[in-house]
Amino acid sequence: MTVRAIGIDFGEKRIGVAATDWLGLAARPLEIVTSTPRDAAADRIAEIAREREATVLVIGMPANMDGSRHDSEPQVRAFARRCAERTNLPVEFVDERLSTVEAERLMRETGKRRRHQRALVDMFSAAVILGDWLAAHPGDH
Repeated sequence: MTVRAIGIDFGEKRIGVAATDWLGLAARPLEIVTSTPRDAAADRIAEIAREREATVLVIGMPANMDGSRHDSEPQVRAFARRCAERTNLPVEFVDERLSTVEAERLMRETGKRRRHQRALVDMFSAAVILGDWLAAHPGDH
């Protein structure tokens, strides 16, 4: 069975969303969702999951560079629960510590101009998070 996953980079203002391709092999940036109100954001994630026929939600879990819990972990878990309730899909968490750095590098390589980076970095970060999950689950797709 092909795994179709939605990657989520949760932020207080914006949520980056990525999705696997239809073969479940590659992660692609998809869109940015406004974080507030949280219920509307979770509804949009659920809509994307239905449209993409997702089988799992992959959410970046923030951590401090030393591996300790980040202050925003409770908010991420609460949002993950909202999304799981609306989609009836399993949620898996991925360490997102370096996803923003990697996303910025990818954006430079694709020629995205500096002024557009803030608007797109969350979406590219979601793709990095999802790509990391795909790499850790090579036999699942």
